[in-house]
Amino acid sequence: MRIVILETGLFPDRQTVEGAVAWLEEDLAAHSLSRHDVRGHILTEQECDGLLDAILTADLVVTV
Repeated sequence: MRIVILETGLFPDRQTVEGAVAWLEEDLAAHSLSRHDVRGHILTEQECDGLLDAILTADLVVTV
């Protein structure tokens, strides 16, 4: 499963979500994870394109 993790700082219960993500990361053979920190900075056009590609090809997108 392709999982994209968007670190936005918007999720009110970040600890619970981080625990679930850590559990997924333990089994990397079954999952492909990519993290994207979008907190506090403006993305370049190239970064936006890469992020959009990651989101569009993901099976699951998680926001923390």
